[in-house]
Amino acid sequence: MSVSAAAPVKLRSRLAQKLDAEIASAAAVPARAAVLQVQRAILWLRHGREAEAREELNRLQARALVHPRVDLAAWLHLAEGLTAYFSAFGGGARERIRRAHVMAAAAGLKGLQSMCDAWLAQMAFVERDIDSLVTHATAVLAAPADNGAACRVASALGMAWDLAQDEASASSWYAWGRRAGSADGDDAALAALLYNQMQMRALRIRHAALAGEPGEAPAVLLGVDSIGHFDDAVGGSARADLTPLLRAQLLTVQGDFAAAAPLLEAHLPEAIAAGLARIGGSLLADLAWCWANTGDTTRARALADQAAVEVLAEDSPHCDLDERAALHARLAQVYARLNEAGLAARHGDAAQAAWADDAAQRRLWAARLSSAGLGTPPR
Repeated sequence: MSVSAAAPVKLRSRLAQKLDAEIASAAAVPARAAVLQVQRAILWLRHGREAEAREELNRLQARALVHPRVDLAAWLHLAEGLTAYFSAFGGGARERIRRAHVMAAAAGLKGLQSMCDAWLAQMAFVERDIDSLVTHATAVLAAPADNGAACRVASALGMAWDLAQDEASASSWYAWGRRAGSADGDDAALAALLYNQMQMRALRIRHAALAGEPGEAPAVLLGVDSIGHFDDAVGGSARADLTPLLRAQLLTVQGDFAAAAPLLEAHLPEAIAAGLARIGGSLLADLAWCWANTGDTTRARALADQAAVEVLAEDSPHCDLDERAALHARLAQVYARLNEAGLAARHGDAAQAAWADDAAQRRLWAARLSSAGLGTPPR
């Protein structure tokens, strides 16, 4: 679970210590101190300390009304955008951060502008918006060096290349991001990068298995466990509740249905409520597959039928094509196990069409990233 605001443990990162020291030094300059306090609240958010950050941001929002300043307002827009992003993976996050970006550009706040570009690149990846991702990533790399923005955009580009199934390019961006995060002592950024890299690796294993292709064994489970160990060491992360779902997906691929089902039952409702409905359908199908293989065919059929309804949402133009394919492929397996040959064939055909769409998207992303000069990190 994420570390709460009441947790007595102080953040141990060098970045946290640096911000605390700078805030203390700026006590005689309240305007400067307020901006630094927003930056510290954002760090708390990224470590999963939502209540602690919310209290501080409320205080700073009240101050901004009494002592308005463009720099403070811009940083607060970024903070509120990230609050929405971490709580619901959306919720108006992009609009708030775009507003912060516009204000930063107008006020000449280059560092904040670059940070907004980096987060917008990250969100563009989540929305599978390759044009926006390229635009914002290019802007970050063209700006003066900033380790915070570099680590975030490296994570986005690493995942983008993973989506394009170019592991070598992805690895080079992840490594570049780790160097930037380490230089700042930003443990939250390093934890997020580790999770994102492991997430993409786990999804690659799952999708290869569902597509019937030879792939990596789910031994990467050990790496998933390491995410939790790292989070504990640095004082928490923003969405530590997602790690068990990665583990559940890999356990399902491995055939350990008795271990996967309880994880899905425990963590899937919270994830869907928190904004991950776009992948919820395929995870519901995973749970149905677990039940079908552990002998609970009645529950398996009911949940498969529910997941099949989710196809209507997954077939929207903005869905993740690989998740649409995974949903159909898993439903084909479930219905085949339940001796529903007609439904199994229907979803099997839909899966093949979706995998073809996914392959086309991968080629498009590789071409767009390459043509934008985003194949390798700067020297």
